[in-house]
Amino acid sequence: IAVEDILAMENVVTGFGHPLWKSTHSAERRNAPVVDLLLSSGAEIVGRTHMDELAWSLFGVNYHYGMPLNPSAPEGSLRIPGGSSSGSAVAVASKQADLGIGTDTGGSIRVPASYCGVCGIRPTHGAVSLEGACALAPSFDTLGWFARDMELLARVGDVLLPRTT
Repeated sequence: IAVEDILAMENVVTGFGHPLWKSTHSAERRNAPVVDLLLSSGAEIVGRTHMDELAWSLFGVNYHYGMPLNPSAPEGSLRIPGGSSSGSAVAVASKQADLGIGTDTGGSIRVPASYCGVCGIRPTHGAVSLEGACALAPSFDTLGWFARDMELLARVGDVLLPRTT
């Protein structure tokens, strides 16, 4: 799993894409529940990913930490990866991770998925717990994920989404 820097990871400071935020917060005591769900299903964390500072953009550019390079850009060109969850999308598109997780408030899963050429899903608001996530706009924030193929996207949905009868 590539985990956006908006979600709690045990013993890691959640930086929310900004060095000042990171310097004023302590390491998390536990993982966000969504991270634990994925770990208990056999996933492994491969890293923490860059994001737009404070989840405030659809470009994927971070003045402090740089922009994740969009692997779908033609050789020699520079193309934005899109959205605050762009680091997770780039990790999946560049095959550094099979799965990337992040948040979507106004397109931050959907935009980087389309820009980076991967599958992404933003489920219904509230369908997946955002406990342990920094908030941008709680009435719109939603947890989502990226994969290179629909099979893995659906398997993750089987783990994270509530069952209906």
